[in-house]
Amino acid sequence: MQNRRAVVVGAGVAGLASAIVLSKLGWRVALLERRERLKGENLGMVLWASGVRALRALGVDALLDASGTPVDRFEIRNEDRLSSSFAAAMLGADDGTPSVMVHTAMLYEALVSRLGDNVQVHPATQVDRIDMVDLAAGDASRRWDAELVVAADGIDSPTRALIAPGSPTVDAGVVCFRGLIPAHRAPERTTDAVEIYGPDRRRFGYGDLGNAGACWWATVPGGMRPESPQIQHELINRWFADWPAPVGKFIAATRPSELTQQPVRYVWPVPPVLHQPVGNGGLVLLGDAAHGVAPILAQGASLALEDAVTLGWALRRSPESVPAALGSYDRARLARIKRVARLSRRVHTIASGGRGVTKSLLRAVPDSWVQNQAASLSDWQPPR
Repeated sequence: MQNRRAVVVGAGVAGLASAIVLSKLGWRVALLERRERLKGENLGMVLWASGVRALRALGVDALLDASGTPVDRFEIRNEDRLSSSFAAAMLGADDGTPSVMVHTAMLYEALVSRLGDNVQVHPATQVDRIDMVDLAAGDASRRWDAELVVAADGIDSPTRALIAPGSPTVDAGVVCFRGLIPAHRAPERTTDAVEIYGPDRRRFGYGDLGNAGACWWATVPGGMRPESPQIQHELINRWFADWPAPVGKFIAATRPSELTQQPVRYVWPVPPVLHQPVGNGGLVLLGDAAHGVAPILAQGASLALEDAVTLGWALRRSPESVPAALGSYDRARLARIKRVARLSRRVHTIASGGRGVTKSLLRAVPDSWVQNQAASLSDWQPPR
């Protein structure tokens, strides 16, 4: 595959990971990013065991290179009681792979450091044209010809409409606030990942980031809040004032300037295909551009890493034919993506029920069912 040319649109987790894979295969890669700098967000997130395996296949150690903190136990609660609890070790039972909490910016830096000499980064490039006749991607002033275009341009991907026009982005009707607290101000915590479900579509979760501190996330109904960070902080205090400890401690330890917010959206239905052949090459969707699952199960980053590793496997499997490789990629990914998307949407629907609905359902769901579903999300292994 020496001297073959690829264009990767978007330098998020999916874009960086796919650029690493292509570079290792000998492709010359143009990585196009709309932001002026390659920089990860100052947030925390869960990488399930499947995502940790995918990182390992890319040559990145989630614990050493990305300073990840292993999760000992996952807990699901409502306001009154523990609803489900299971050891994180069961999710990587086959090979002992842990699930980890990672600082997003550290993961991003670890991926950037692995890009390799075959990757040329073009920041401040807003791709607005994909040529589906003579395959290429470009902005208002430049054009990059390629045999393969990887669209990793996020949940609002304009490229997705070229392949799957019937898979729009859906607004979930809630907004997610996030906070990251430096270690010296973080409240006392365990190495558990905890999520608490309450009435009126409210949800609060938190986790330990080791030396990087602690992170939390809170979901409330409505859209983006226009108020100042100070007022947003006061509103969050009010919305979660009667929730059990340590929710209040996490909010109190967070400065208004450390808050971020984003609307919760997902892609539905899942695209029936993830690629489009173009001559001897093709266009393929990766990451949130392809599947943008409801974020309630924190699967986005893990799925994106799995996508990139599977793309590399498919290109190695059919080195002479990009269309054949992309067909293999589709067949390897679609069943899993649909399963995760359906489960994520189902859990989001349950968590969006009216007052008392979530609590009753959490009490009714057997602990073994929750454990089995969690295990099924982490059972992915890199294809061979």
